[in-house]
Amino acid sequence: CAKAKMWKKALALLDEMQDQGIEPSEVTYSVTISACGNGGQWQKALDLLQLMKTKGMSVNAITYNAALTALSKASRQKARYSTGKFSSEQDDEFDDHGDGLWSRALGILEEMKADGIEPDGFCYSSAISCCGAEGRWKEALELIDTMKKGGPRTRPNRISYTAAISACGRAGEAEHALTLFQSMKDEGLSADRVAYNALFAALRVAGDATRTFQLWGEICGTRSTVSTNKIATAKDIATPDIITVTDCISTLSRAEHLPELDQVFRDAVERGIVLRSNGLDLQWETDLSGMSLPVARAAVRYILNQCIAMESDGSHDLQDMTFITGVGRAQQRRREDGLTPPASESKNDGSRDLKDLTTSLREYVQEVLQSDFQPRLHSTIPPRAQGTVEIPKDTLQEWISKMQAR
Repeated sequence: CAKAKMWKKALALLDEMQDQGIEPSEVTYSVTISACGNGGQWQKALDLLQLMKTKGMSVNAITYNAALTALSKASRQKARYSTGKFSSEQDDEFDDHGDGLWSRALGILEEMKADGIEPDGFCYSSAISCCGAEGRWKEALELIDTMKKGGPRTRPNRISYTAAISACGRAGEAEHALTLFQSMKDEGLSADRVAYNALFAALRVAGDATRTFQLWGEICGTRSTVSTNKIATAKDIATPDIITVTDCISTLSRAEHLPELDQVFRDAVERGIVLRSNGLDLQWETDLSGMSLPVARAAVRYILNQCIAMESDGSHDLQDMTFITGVGRAQQRRREDGLTPPASESKNDGSRDLKDLTTSLREYVQEVLQSDFQPRLHSTIPPRAQGTVEIPKDTLQEWISKMQAR
């Protein structure tokens, strides 16, 4: 029941035991608390913990950790709800009425100490996660300091460091996130992909494009930028994924660091992270649907730059170019994706104001074709294919000729 998130079944079995005169053991309560935690029922988990204490039962570190895990998962789910990344309709059983879950987590740590139980790294990590999800980055840093002062079982591990980096990142405290990342490495803990992605997210929130590009070179093992003592050397354990690429490109796009953006996307293509072969001729028909706006921007730039290169060496005959976008509004937040109007754009040139909070991918691709290239590249929306943006062959040929003549 605990692993399958069957919290209702677990509670029902607990009630059934009591109805039959069977007193549940500490293990039974611990498993039920874990089931409630996995099901997002943090309040029920805490109620059971309090019931155990009322009955004078012994509460061990495992049971406390189950309660902390319940709070940690609930706080992360609540954070996803608040940012629109996760709809409550996806899990109508989630208990989303908790405010200040971080303070409850800190309270449980104090209860453990009062009971003579030293919280271990997992307990602290869950509490740090709660703090991070609710923007309490200072409390997260204090917990890391407390862990460092404790015994071997309380020393910060990779999970706790990553949770603290995420906490600082959500608050835009990139310097603290970088310091934590370095401290983790100094203590001999290899940074995995999750830790790197937490740092990329922190740099995105802070808008630090320079160090974002440095970090990208590091995680790819091809770092050629100026060295900084703030970022350690990557190990083979860490490799970028689509989350890494999305955060990295978002930061570079917002800062208009276009050469760096182009490099990151080229690296991502070479690693098979984006633009994987899907049966379409990727050069002339590219599916952008599902991409964030900044990644779609990078993809359009990549495809067109490839087209110029192929035309220069005569390796391909030009065709109509099609970008598949879909027709609906993706409701993508421009501020969240790190988008700002290109310097060349004017509100009087007929293009959509890039300061709008939402847009469709189709409209955005047309904006990129107008704003990112000089001369501008004109496109059409075919009447029988409203979910696409098309550049006719003749238009593409004329544009390439002008680009080559520059």
